[in-house]
Amino acid sequence: MNVGSLDVFFNPKNVAIVGASNNPLKFGYQIVKNLLDLKFEGKIYPVNPKYDNIQGLKAYKSILEIPEDTIDIVTIIVPNVAVPSIMVDCAKKGVKGVVITSSGFKEKDFEGKKLEEEIVKIAKEAGIRVVGPNTTGTLNMSNGFTTTFTVVPERKKGPLSFIAQTGLFAGVTLNWFLTSQKYGLAKVFGLGNMCDVNEAEALEYLAQDPETKIIALYLEGLSGGRKIFDVAKKVSRKKPIIILKSGRTQIGAEAAKSHTGSLAVRDDIFDCVCRQTGIIRVDDFEEMFDVVKMLVFQPLPEKLNVGVVSMTGAGGVLSVDLCNRYGVNVSTFSQKTVEYIQSLMPEWGRVGVFIDVEPLVEKLLDKGYKVAFESAIDDQNITCVLFILLIFPNLMVTEDVTKQMVENIFIEGLRRNPSKAVILHTLGEKRILEFINEFLEEKLRLPTYPSIERCVKVLAKLNTYIKYLKTYKDNS
Repeated sequence: MNVGSLDVFFNPKNVAIVGASNNPLKFGYQIVKNLLDLKFEGKIYPVNPKYDNIQGLKAYKSILEIPEDTIDIVTIIVPNVAVPSIMVDCAKKGVKGVVITSSGFKEKDFEGKKLEEEIVKIAKEAGIRVVGPNTTGTLNMSNGFTTTFTVVPERKKGPLSFIAQTGLFAGVTLNWFLTSQKYGLAKVFGLGNMCDVNEAEALEYLAQDPETKIIALYLEGLSGGRKIFDVAKKVSRKKPIIILKSGRTQIGAEAAKSHTGSLAVRDDIFDCVCRQTGIIRVDDFEEMFDVVKMLVFQPLPEKLNVGVVSMTGAGGVLSVDLCNRYGVNVSTFSQKTVEYIQSLMPEWGRVGVFIDVEPLVEKLLDKGYKVAFESAIDDQNITCVLFILLIFPNLMVTEDVTKQMVENIFIEGLRRNPSKAVILHTLGEKRILEFINEFLEEKLRLPTYPSIERCVKVLAKLNTYIKYLKTYKDNS
């Protein structure tokens, strides 16, 4: 695979948009607007014979009229029947890469399939790489380059890159992600029908990208076949790969075929190969971003030994139960920790499988949480702390004071133990909880989750990945 040829989809010097528009209701309008709003520094050439000027930029009647010897990349957003003739112009102009966002190809019917085959033939003869058709395109947060027609609200750089076969992520999910998550993106690689560039090439490209630390994929089928697993096996040893694959059932596979023209893959085989290659498989987008958030914010221990700390006894018991159900090891606290915590508790308090904060708070007041957390994260038997944090409303305390109290619980323990992981379930009044969660994630880089089960499911996924890495290390 010549993955170096894919760099044009993220780092071009110039771009032409065929189907660019001044009409805000047209997709061609938003592609140009995104490039302007994201401050892409390369040259932008709108192409549409109906206009002389598009959003303040000179418009051209065709690609061949653009005053450049070569065009790095062309985005095509026109009716499907017009695409082959535009591809011929791209070949004449020496275009390196084309993103076809238009739909109505093999995912639609036999005629669409023939159009797609014609496009592929022209591209191969001219040495043009093609992403799509039927895609929402690509996005590079570093330089503001994009070929997508969905609104990109801001340039929010981060360690996650996303490969999506469909527009779900690059659409509303992207807006939700950028406005709600406290970490950003490196790149988005929308693949569509994968008539040329496939998921294996995209994965290998992102594996070599220094800005990408974590790779997430949404796929409906496989185009690269066995190759994606060969690539994943190498990549997952250096960068975590999280995959959500739909079309798991027969009816789902049929729906995928009509959506992106994807071919079905037996789900049990796919699941087995994921385990063998270190791919972290998730069941939905919620679980995907739960896992990603933990990987972004926290270190990955070499072995997962969980210590549970809870303000409520019920929370501690539920945590232990769930860890046992999902195969996550709850470690016993050291004798030193047990004796120390016991010495600070009232007579009725006892240290068991987990640290119950409530007795400590009775005796130590607001220092009870801090003592419990620091004791757990300092413990030699613990590599990860599952912390149940209850935020009680107090009308006499301001938001700033509440934030300071929460920070005091964690700051010293985190400083002393940067290699240990922490995951939080937080609960409290909605208004207070929202700003505390934002503070914990933005300021302290502590991942918060609305349920204990979501915390434990994340730990279970990471536990499987940790065991895979250890097996690889032991065998190498």
